[in-house]
Amino acid sequence: MKTKYLLIFLLFFSFFQATAYATETNLKTFNNGSYQQLLVDYKDKAFVLIIWSVTCSSCLKEMSFISKLHQQQPELNLVMLTVDDDSVSPQINEILRKFKLKDLEHWVFAEDNSAKLRYEIDSSWYGELPRTYFFNNKHQRTAISGVINEEKYHHLLDIIKD
Repeated sequence: MKTKYLLIFLLFFSFFQATAYATETNLKTFNNGSYQQLLVDYKDKAFVLIIWSVTCSSCLKEMSFISKLHQQQPELNLVMLTVDDDSVSPQINEILRKFKLKDLEHWVFAEDNSAKLRYEIDSSWYGELPRTYFFNNKHQRTAISGVINEEKYHHLLDIIKD
């Protein structure tokens, strides 16, 4: 009888473990050289780089719109980069799950020297969040700090698609 209960417990536990692993997002490590790798990966392609943090309330407000945008335009190349490190992976995963953004490309800052990584992306960026870059297919970019309203977002997307 004890064996039967133990077996049921183990099966139940295994199910929840498998579910937990299945819901993990592939978080790539953003370190020195990652920005250049992004540009190579999206060569001749327009894309949007969305930089955020789990502690940024404005970033979290914008997630609803990003989710809606992703549902409406799944072909749009959206890349998300959190300035948090992987120690907050559970929170990152929960936010991405909640907003149905897990299937996008996701990066997390890897180095303690976040200023160095910010500088690699943009020497004129001092860390304000959210920060969004709209790249056209020639990688000319427009950088916006702060929450972007829906109208302006669509306007910038139209520009990079041309």
